[in-house]
Amino acid sequence: MINGHSRKPKFLIIYVLLWFALAPFGIGRTADPSESLVTAAEMGLLDDVRQMLDSGADPDGRNSSGWTALMQASMNGHTEIVQLLIAHGADANTRGDAGWEALMLAAQFGHKDIVRILLRQKSEVNAVSRNGSTALMFAAGNGHYDIVQDLLQAGADISMKDYMGRNALMFATIDGHDRIARQLIKSRSDVNVVDKEGNTTLMLAVRCGHEDVVRSLLAACPDRKLEDGNGKTALQLAEEKQALRIIELLNSPPPCN
Repeated sequence: MINGHSRKPKFLIIYVLLWFALAPFGIGRTADPSESLVTAAEMGLLDDVRQMLDSGADPDGRNSSGWTALMQASMNGHTEIVQLLIAHGADANTRGDAGWEALMLAAQFGHKDIVRILLRQKSEVNAVSRNGSTALMFAAGNGHYDIVQDLLQAGADISMKDYMGRNALMFATIDGHDRIARQLIKSRSDVNVVDKEGNTTLMLAVRCGHEDVVRSLLAACPDRKLEDGNGKTALQLAEEKQALRIIELLNSPPPCN
């Protein structure tokens, strides 16, 4: 039942929400300058970011979670803010608490223009996160073909592995990004690399049921006799899954390139 008593709490809730939303920008309380700058960059508030920087805010200041404005802008695709922060001296190689840098975040979320800006700023292309992931792995696993190409041209190391022993080709394989897998194979990524669970790239493609990736890998002449940690080959894994078309491919692979 709606009555006069039900309206006051609603207005109170709205007021509290607005107070917290506006507080980082100096409305409602005195905010930490770095916290405010990072929040504005995250939200894409270009004019606010410009005003704070012009007022002397540290472009590399961190919020309470260890993020910088450049990391947040890069992750959320705010290209103009990225350019503005760099123009004010933001360090493209600053790392977050998990080892992430702005380039990794832009690569992961597919912000091609930002990736190119950061590469021009000599962002470390082979930097690794705490779990060993690189910008190339993030881009490959999320299907960002153009970014993969840009990173390779900038010297991304295709042989690097994460904490699971998986390289960028494995990342592309697991999520079925065949075009990227072919690009990495063309760049001479090792198709016989084995992760810490005993999987080869071919085994991962079979496990995930990606027939097109299986075909591309077979064209690179992988060792089909390799066994995983349970002593099973890629063919045996396909047979377990009753993946008939993949079984056919493994028994009659295409000619090697």
